[in-house]
Amino acid sequence: MSQRGDTTKHQLVDAAAAVFTERGFARATTREIAERAGVSEGTIYRHFTDKRDLFGAVFASRNAADFEAITALPALAGTKTVRENLLFLIEAIQDVEREVAPLRAAASTDADLAVALVSARSASAAGTAVGPLEPLTHYLEAEQRLGRIRVDVDCASAAFALFAIPFAAVTMNRLARATGASADNYMVGAVDIVLRGILMPD
Repeated sequence: MSQRGDTTKHQLVDAAAAVFTERGFARATTREIAERAGVSEGTIYRHFTDKRDLFGAVFASRNAADFEAITALPALAGTKTVRENLLFLIEAIQDVEREVAPLRAAASTDADLAVALVSARSASAAGTAVGPLEPLTHYLEAEQRLGRIRVDVDCASAAFALFAIPFAAVTMNRLARATGASADNYMVGAVDIVLRGILMPD
């Protein structure tokens, strides 16, 4: 694909992400997406089979940054502090989840689309042979070998606890906005609580 074609495709994905988030999958139209991207409606079909294919591309693109941040984590063992490394990762996951959560909600209105997204994610994971928790677990194990995490810590369980934090933070903030309640962000405090249980004492 030419550089111009790549640029157009990225414009369509970005425009579609905005429209799907605002209107949901069922109510979003390819005409509106094309107008938002500044191209003709027919241009969509030069890059994507249909609206579902475009939605899948949006979902994949928003998850790509998440995957890159997670898989890069083990190489950071021994650099900076464990807290700095984990906050960087968890804030990156939270940023992605803020965009992905509305898309996931939009997909829930279409059963076939939801199934297709789950299948696509499973196929992607199978292709890489890396689950989302594995790099985080490997990072914690590497820090454990370096003596920065206690030897009695189950790194897989700690990874699960840490990985859940950004998703809970996004959910709580969405609920707070919907109800008009305070949207205090407890994410950093939650990370610190987990760290108190796994780090070597100063």
